[in-house]
Amino acid sequence: MMKLSKQGLALIKEFEGFRARAYVPVPNDKITIGYGFTHGVKMGDVMTRAEADARLIEELRPYETAVWQASTNKPNQNEFDAMTSLCYNIGTAGFSRSTVLKAHNRGDHQAAARAFALWNKSSGKVYAGLTRRRAKEA
Repeated sequence: MMKLSKQGLALIKEFEGFRARAYVPVPNDKITIGYGFTHGVKMGDVMTRAEADARLIEELRPYETAVWQASTNKPNQNEFDAMTSLCYNIGTAGFSRSTVLKAHNRGDHQAAARAFALWNKSSGKVYAGLTRRRAKEA
């Protein structure tokens, strides 16, 4: 199975951003800390960057596995990094039914790259940060 590269890890860290204190990123979203961690997080929680770096490696494993297993057309490292970043951000269910994955699996790399742009909304609202992230992933 493929693993996220240092560049892929840096991409996720860049767009997730590090937050030492628990917060709500956008209205009606989950309480978040570190590099976008939500599981078991409650308001008032704090985390060091070192703790977040270690947790990120662990948190990414199921997303790496999901991308690898869903890819019938095995990705190169850049494709894997981009799709894992997307999967981490939108969840495994969203990724598994995404046009990004479908286009990738049929070998249409241009369509897959364009499809990243479709994932720039949260609760129906377009976010500039998501638009930038998708452009970089593509």
